[in-house]
Amino acid sequence: MPNLLTTSTLPDVVYHYCSVDTFFQIITNHTLRLSDIEKSNDFMEKKWAIRQCLEHIKNNLTNPAYSCSKQPELAAALLAGMEQQFQRYNTMILAACFSSERDLLSQWRGYGDNGYGVCIGVSSGTAFERAFRRAQRYLGLKGSARDLPDGLLFHNVQYSTENIESICMRMFCIHMQWLPLRVSIEMAAAELVRMMYPVLPFFKSRAFSEEAEWRCVYYPPLPAPPYENDTFDEGAFDEQLVQQVTEQQLDLFRMLPINYRLREKNLVPYRDISFSSPCQSFIRSVTIGPKCPLDRETVKLFLERYRIPIDMKNIYLSDVSYR
Repeated sequence: MPNLLTTSTLPDVVYHYCSVDTFFQIITNHTLRLSDIEKSNDFMEKKWAIRQCLEHIKNNLTNPAYSCSKQPELAAALLAGMEQQFQRYNTMILAACFSSERDLLSQWRGYGDNGYGVCIGVSSGTAFERAFRRAQRYLGLKGSARDLPDGLLFHNVQYSTENIESICMRMFCIHMQWLPLRVSIEMAAAELVRMMYPVLPFFKSRAFSEEAEWRCVYYPPLPAPPYENDTFDEGAFDEQLVQQVTEQQLDLFRMLPINYRLREKNLVPYRDISFSSPCQSFIRSVTIGPKCPLDRETVKLFLERYRIPIDMKNIYLSDVSYR
């Protein structure tokens, strides 16, 4: 079966747009933050990808090009089961977002504090290489389809749904054929959802395509809801929680314990990844936003103070005309 994501080449550098406050925290702490995507600026994107997949299957239930059309009632029941499972299987996904473009107006508007922020160039070609290969393997369905990945995934975001819609339709038909061997439709629907769920953060509407986004994604190994009193295993949850409240080594990064920040009266879970040694050359450039009052000399001295040496030629002023 082909990959859910279109094959891409890992760039040497990707760019993280942020406010000066966030820039200060990143440099002084030597960390990048992976936050719950459902509580981010793009909180609808995971739900959007789910809706696109389910709508495509619904629109093709009676399409004679697919084997599911031969048993429309059974196909409709499996689709209803998937809709129910997606509502239940709403486990946490943490992500940090980047762009392949260094000086992009849409990124300054959306993520660079309306032009008052900065854009940090980070080394992806070495630091995220393992996470990129893991993403290609896992999202190509070459790993386990029953469990969420236990490491970082790094890949570019896809702005066309044709690939995922086509593959989800094929997976749907395959599971339809297996239904006589299954205990229940619920079991088949749950497996389909578990297979599709990890790829959801890597799809966005075509309206966002100018962002040229790449993502580093982490799936905390926590049980998915619902947390019903008669079925929820508190002991198992506590065992999994231990992994989230302790440091972990993931690829070249040290992942710090789970923490929380407040955003619009809500608690936002996050985990920071540290790029201290062996990721000392992680920061490759800094671009000062079109409205940002920082100067290049101050930025260079600041970076040197926190043991991040960068040549002045890699500290840029934005060329974007933005008022």
